[in-house]
Amino acid sequence: MGHHGNARKLVLFMGCTMDLSKFIAKAIEVLSIVMPVWKSIDELHMELNAAKSMESRGQLRKLASRMFKSMPQVAQLYVNSEEDEDDGLVSALIDLYAEQLVKCESYVMVEPHAAVFKNLKQAVVRLGFDSEQICCKMPLQKLTHLYIAGDLQQTMEQLQKEYSGESAEFTQLKQLCILTPVDEKKEVSRVFTDLSFPQLSVLRINPSRKTSQLLLKSNMPSTLNKLEILTLYMGTIVLYNVSLNEANKTRLAELLDSESNFWTMADYLFGTAQLSSHAVLTLGTLPQQGSLGAKWQHLTKLEVIPAIRLQTLLELIPRLTELTELVVHDLQFDEEWELSEGYERLEILRLNYEVTETSQLAVMKLLAQLLPKLVSIEELFLPTVPHDFYAFVQEYGAKYPHIAGFAPDF
Repeated sequence: MGHHGNARKLVLFMGCTMDLSKFIAKAIEVLSIVMPVWKSIDELHMELNAAKSMESRGQLRKLASRMFKSMPQVAQLYVNSEEDEDDGLVSALIDLYAEQLVKCESYVMVEPHAAVFKNLKQAVVRLGFDSEQICCKMPLQKLTHLYIAGDLQQTMEQLQKEYSGESAEFTQLKQLCILTPVDEKKEVSRVFTDLSFPQLSVLRINPSRKTSQLLLKSNMPSTLNKLEILTLYMGTIVLYNVSLNEANKTRLAELLDSESNFWTMADYLFGTAQLSSHAVLTLGTLPQQGSLGAKWQHLTKLEVIPAIRLQTLLELIPRLTELTELVVHDLQFDEEWELSEGYERLEILRLNYEVTETSQLAVMKLLAQLLPKLVSIEELFLPTVPHDFYAFVQEYGAKYPHIAGFAPDF
């Protein structure tokens, strides 16, 4: 915290399983020994791992009031916990600090009863399900960053309460992130038609029926600086300088309706659609059927996290006709493999594999044949330098000038 008189930030980290109220009470006691009121602290960061309390909600509200009196000037609040739902402490803190908060990030599901934000610009919202009791009024026209980590439809309906059915316009919102549970039971309401994001530049969403409807029905710009589509296991798609006409927007919304459409969506976004100037795909798994990357001609960066066979990789690269960067986390070497043409666009190659005597020999054999074909290569990353690599560079550097740059400086 620095010198106690000038401390601006307090971090409370509860790294073990204990009673939450006892932990907070002890923290307040320690703070009060040094100074009864910490007016300089404007940022409160709480990591409450596995935090549960045996106290009633009334007692927790009193504890929150003690924290507020001890640190009355907090303008930035961050709370995270391994527990999904709040016992009442975090909701009470939000109620108390709401009017003065500029930034509020709660990854715990909360149910504030009197939260009227006036100066809020950045928010992470995870509202509980007791919608009749929740009061969470935000200045939508002031928000610049909004992260919805709970039910999208419920949250938007809650935020629109104060607008009496009128269009809710997020006039200054630049970044919108939505990670909403996949819940197909509740009927999609007209709430999304009433939303407007005229200044939006960054959109991060996961595939679901609700995010599909948001994209399709809300008012947002036809161009975005960044569009990121995240899934739990399959992978992540990132598009930069995105242009969405009505036809592309409609098709993408259809594909976003379910995570099971991921491979079809990848084929569309990296193939026929060509929506962006720079397209990135991170694979968390590999498809069980079909030819990997057969339609990904506009993909510019690929990161492969699961294990992939060398021959599969060598067949994949030539299909990706605009690929400039390739990152492989777990390369599995084949005894026999074959190179083709179409590797000349790669500028950055990162290969990771288990380092053994056998893999060192295998990767050197690969580089001896692959590097001469990588005429655009600028960066090569390996877990360790293979045997004879520098000897190879010195021998063939004159014939292949793009290889000479890998020679050691000594």
